[in-house]
Amino acid sequence: MADIAQQPGGAAPNTIDEAKRQKLLELVRGRAMARPTDLAEDEVMVWPSLVVIEAVCATVFLLLTVVLSILVSAPLTARANANQTPNPSKAPWYFLNLQELLLHMDPGLAGVVVPTLALGAIAAIPYIDRSPLGVGILGTSAKGRKIIGFSFVWTTVVIIAAIMLNEQTGRTVFGLSTKFIEKYGPNILITGWVLPTIFMLVNIAIFAGAVKAIFKPTTREFVIGMFTAFVAAYVVLTLSGTSFRGEGQNLTWPWNLPLKHH
Repeated sequence: MADIAQQPGGAAPNTIDEAKRQKLLELVRGRAMARPTDLAEDEVMVWPSLVVIEAVCATVFLLLTVVLSILVSAPLTARANANQTPNPSKAPWYFLNLQELLLHMDPGLAGVVVPTLALGAIAAIPYIDRSPLGVGILGTSAKGRKIIGFSFVWTTVVIIAAIMLNEQTGRTVFGLSTKFIEKYGPNILITGWVLPTIFMLVNIAIFAGAVKAIFKPTTREFVIGMFTAFVAAYVVLTLSGTSFRGEGQNLTWPWNLPLKHH
């Protein structure tokens, strides 16, 4: 058998390659890519841990529903009459935010464009904020939690003020006086599309600028602020349409609303 060629110093080529490989491996430092096998402390089994909790919650909610159905009278109203529209006639509560918007702008803008853009912006959040840090933590940081409170208060005050101002001026476009309508005419494009769009975009820009100027947020914290503003708008508009709109969709106190809703 032929002898293996020796390198200078008497070491075989395979031996030198192995020594180089070990030296290079010693220089590589970082997290191990292999997933540890012992994750008993980090995992929760679906059965029984999750399923039991869900079963208990379902049982509790079922009992609460039964108790409410016994204690609270909810009689059926008269059969619907297509020739007589109830006053007020309201959508289901989860659509009352859109019904509230219908009072202030064109139906196409309130019922199609605004919801589509809002849902599209929410769907884009994972592509804008791609950081894995702080996922699942409320507010991510102390500054994030301050931004949540600021955003909710800011949006609530602005929307309530806009609704009340709009109502006081005869429910024209976001507080514009009727003199504007008399001067320029009932132009649906201007009063129903252009002006409400300008109002919303300007307020969003002012709010975003205020958050950036006051808190100097990261991308995650800024997204938290914008999403909180969306939630606050959803809640305020829903409450307004549910509990503060009476006959003719005029503003009223909740205790002045009819006991039977349609």
